[in-house]
Amino acid sequence: MKISVCLIVKNEENNLARALRSVPDSFEIVVVDTGSTDRSVPIAQQFGAVTASYEWSDDFAAARNFAGSRATGDYILALDADEELPADTEEQLLRFVQQHPGKAGCVYINNVTGEEIRRHRMVRFYPNRPEFRFAGTVHEQVYENGEPAVFEILPLQVMHYGYEENEYEVKSKFERYLPLYEKHLADHPNDGYMLYQMGKLYYSIEDWAGAERHLLLSMEQRQLDRLYYPVMLVMLGYVLKEQQRYAEAEQLLYPYVELYPDFPDLFFLLGLLAMDTGKIQAVESYFAEALKIGDTDKYTSVYGVGTFLAAYNLGVYYEVTGNKDLAGQCYRFAAEYEYEPALRRLK
Repeated sequence: MKISVCLIVKNEENNLARALRSVPDSFEIVVVDTGSTDRSVPIAQQFGAVTASYEWSDDFAAARNFAGSRATGDYILALDADEELPADTEEQLLRFVQQHPGKAGCVYINNVTGEEIRRHRMVRFYPNRPEFRFAGTVHEQVYENGEPAVFEILPLQVMHYGYEENEYEVKSKFERYLPLYEKHLADHPNDGYMLYQMGKLYYSIEDWAGAERHLLLSMEQRQLDRLYYPVMLVMLGYVLKEQQRYAEAEQLLYPYVELYPDFPDLFFLLGLLAMDTGKIQAVESYFAEALKIGDTDKYTSVYGVGTFLAAYNLGVYYEVTGNKDLAGQCYRFAAEYEYEPALRRLK
C-alpha cells in the first residue's frame, strides 16, 4: 500500500524542511506551490517531492484537490508546511488502514502558541478515490460523495507551529483571510461555523468588539450538537473577560454546564471568572470539576485545563484560603507536568 503526503505552500522556506523531514521515507511527497518567491520549491525538491505550480484562486479546497490529483498513493495525508508528523506516523497509518479499510481518518492537531498547546480534530487522511474531495474555500473539509466524510478517529498527533507568529504576521494573516471570510459569509450569512471562525480571526488581533459581534451571531445559530459550538461559547466568554465583563461571561456560560459536562475548558473558565467576581467557594468546585474531567481530545481544548493548569489554580485557591497541605498536593501534581509556576511555588 502506498501513502501520499500532500501539501500546498507559498513562501514557506522557514517551515517546509521541518515538515518534510518528518514524513516517512516510504511515503510519496506532493508539494503544490501557489506562487512562492522564496526557496520553498527547491527545498521540496531536495526531499524528493513531486512539485507542481497552481495559480491561486482564493480557494483552499481547490488547491488541496489539485494536490490530490497529483498523488499516486492509495491514501492521502494532507499536511500543512508549518506542521510536523510524529515518529510513529507510518505505523499508525498502516494500522488504521488495516482496522478501517476505505475510511477517512480524523487526526489530532496540536496548535503550539508560546507555552500553550490548543488541540482540535480534523479529517486529514482519506482514500485517494474520486468520491473523496475537499470542499470549502476557507477552512476546507474532506467530503465523501458530496457530504462531510464519515470518519474514524486516527490517534495521530500532528504538531502545528503556525500559531507562533509575531504581531506583523498576525496582522498579515488577518488581512489575508478577512476578504475570504467576508466572501463566504456574503453567500452563507447563517453559517455558524464560519461566523465562529470570523470571530476567532478578530480575536487573533484582539479586536474584542469584532470578535464579540461575530461570536454572538454564531451563537444565535444554536448548532448545539456541532463540535465548534462549545468552543465558540468559551471564546466568547474570554472576549467578555478581556473587557472585564465578568458577570456577563458567567451568565452566558453557566446555562451550558449540563449540556457540555465533559468540556474542561468551560469549567476552567468559570473558575477564572469566579476568581474575578469573588465567588470564592465556586472557585474550588469549578477547578475540581475541570480536573475530574481531565484533558480532552473531543473538543478544541487548551492542553492542561483538565490537568496541571486546573491543579495549579486550585492550589492557589487552597493557599490563599489557608489550606497549605492541599495546596502542596495540587502544586506537586502540576509540577509533574514541568509547569514552571508550580515548581516555583514548591521552592
